[in-house]
Amino acid sequence: MAHRAADPVSGGDPATARLRLRIIHNERAGARNDARFRAVLERLQHNGHDLRILTTRKAGDAADLVRSANSAAVDMVVVAGGDGTINDALQGFGPGTPPLGLIPLGTANVLAHEIGLGTDPDRIAACLMARHMLNVRAGVVNGRRFMMMASVGLDAQVVSDLPRALKQRLGKLAYLAQTARTLSRFACPPLEVRIDGTPMRTSTIIVNRGQRYGGRFILAPGARICDPRFHATVFPEVGRLAVFARFLAIPLGLVHRLRLVRQVSGARIEIEGPPGDPVQADGDIVAHLPARITLDDQVIRLCVPARA
Repeated sequence: MAHRAADPVSGGDPATARLRLRIIHNERAGARNDARFRAVLERLQHNGHDLRILTTRKAGDAADLVRSANSAAVDMVVVAGGDGTINDALQGFGPGTPPLGLIPLGTANVLAHEIGLGTDPDRIAACLMARHMLNVRAGVVNGRRFMMMASVGLDAQVVSDLPRALKQRLGKLAYLAQTARTLSRFACPPLEVRIDGTPMRTSTIIVNRGQRYGGRFILAPGARICDPRFHATVFPEVGRLAVFARFLAIPLGLVHRLRLVRQVSGARIEIEGPPGDPVQADGDIVAHLPARITLDDQVIRLCVPARA
């Protein structure tokens, strides 16, 4: 597992305590991964841990369930869903909230891959029981927290246009199909960006907290999830097909090797463009332009796999 040599991690002995786990389950996100969810629960129950499973039914439910969790009664809040469910849950974190654990059940599971958790049930259960914690701070875009990334431009427009039913039916392939449709009408208008006060123009910008994009693909190799700065991938001000070609270069590992984009780090990012254009964060549309991105003051204790 990569990049945690200097990260603030603490751990616990799984044999010393019976954990009280509040599991927030998004049944829609996990419909195709129900066997994985059940396998993780079986391993936790086999080891004698106390599980309380709560189901989300609409946007905002995960945040409310996190908000009502008290450290005196709950040892860990475990989100069983995708990156969007995690994003929803983030909105409920406060100073007294228990640590955050993951059972990844989504399409991309970017955060799970970022911390080296993956999707194997044995590894997920072992991670939760070991209780190794990493202190992280979320990003904030226009008042809403995000854990992994925010974007404006082609990436965000595709997410905005993508029907939920298509995403549930095709998974990651749905994004490729929707991109073809979006490209037929979206012109990738220029964006005015300031990163720590430095102005630049772009056609698309992706602001990362960690290295990954779209699951396992490395987009921001210099980023660390506990860094006090963002790593922004700034696309040149080019036409829609040239922007799309750069997206295709990401999974091939060519986008940086061929210097197709710029990577700029900073703690405050301001983005202006066509008013009302969508802002994507953690796989969902959460705001509209203009956008202001900063680091949250709230520290979240994230349960991560033990160091290799």
